[in-house]
Amino acid sequence: MSETPIQIPTHQDDPQWIIIWPIDELLPIAILSGVGLLFEQLTICFLIGIGIAKAYKYAKSSRHNGFVLHWLYAHGLALSRSKTMQNTYFRKFIPR
Repeated sequence: MSETPIQIPTHQDDPQWIIIWPIDELLPIAILSGVGLLFEQLTICFLIGIGIAKAYKYAKSSRHNGFVLHWLYAHGLALSRSKTMQNTYFRKFIPR
């Protein structure tokens, strides 16, 4: 009996794609375009959204998985109700 290698999927937890963009790279463009429509500054907000999306794509591709979430957490910007992800600014932890 020969053992055959097991194929393990590597893209199981990747974000959803919309046409050719991952949704996490498309969200800044979509949100800022909506804001631009509200304030009648669509071109400026669209270009800022593209810039943020490119910066996010660079940060995501040039560093380890979860870098952006770790960066947000370290700067107090990650919004999570998780028990394992505590606020970095707490200096005393009281057990529950």
